[in-house]
Order: sequence, then C-alpha cells, then structure tokens
Amino acid sequence: MTPYLQALNRADITQLFPDCSATELALPDLTHVDWAVLDYFGWLHPSGHLGYVVVASEQGLQGMQLRRSLNHSARPRTRMCSWCHHVYRSRGTALFSASVVGSDGRRFIGNHICRNLDCSLRIRNLASDPPTYLPETIHIEHKIKRLKNSLLAFMARANVSA
Repeated sequence: MTPYLQALNRADITQLFPDCSATELALPDLTHVDWAVLDYFGWLHPSGHLGYVVVASEQGLQGMQLRRSLNHSARPRTRMCSWCHHVYRSRGTALFSASVVGSDGRRFIGNHICRNLDCSLRIRNLASDPPTYLPETIHIEHKIKRLKNSLLAFMARANVSA
C-alpha cells in the first residue's frame, strides 16, 4: 500500500466515472490539492447530496460515487467515522451510502464517514475543526493502513473493486 495518493488530473478522475457528466461530477480545482497527505481523494458535489472517492489499490485507480445523508436528528450524538475512527461530539459525520453492484436483495450499503470526506487530513491532525473527542495514540502508519483497509473493504462490500 502506498502511503499517499499520486497526483491525479481531470482525465484520470473522469474516466473512473463514465456514467457521470462533468456537471454531475463537479470536480474541484485540482491545482491546490496537497496530494502528499491524501490516502484517497474525496470531494462533495456542490449540492451536498453526492460524494465521490478515488483510491489507488492493487487493481489500479478505482472510483466510487456515494450518496450523502446528513444527520438531522434533533439531539446531537457522538459518532465515529467508520473509515478513520475520528470521534465527533456532534454532526461531524454523515451517512454515506453506495449502490451495491450485482446484488440480488440489497440495494445500498452505508457507513458513517467524516461529512467532508477529509479522513486523510483528520488522521494527520491537519483539519482544524473540530478536534477529535477521543484522541488516539497509535502511530500514523497504523492509522493510514486502517483507513485504507476500511475504505477498500467498503468498496469490496459494494462490489466496486474486483
């Protein structure tokens, strides 16, 4: 596993999402992305209801479209991101779901993930707000490996990765 994602260009990313138009994909400006600290590249559509993830795996680059459902419960709850294990006091995660490809009964799977898809920054303490509710003491290499394994396992459950 590479510790970070190699720099990508628009063509690399758009070919991973052949069913999405450029408007639907809404790629952010890639010139200011610090690729050296990313284990995956994730971004949100301006509407806030779609998220996209690109990750490098043994099969090459893989992309996944996610639906985002924000936590609108009346009472804030402490939640943990399923990928990076960052613990938020309230409303820091969102339920992201992916369509399951080739499933007979189940149509979607979901996980509570950092609402801005910024797990790589969270495990490196580069995201300024909010700080984690329960700080971890494990080494950064273990956090990176756990993050990448969690992401790839989610993609495998959705039958996105071969």
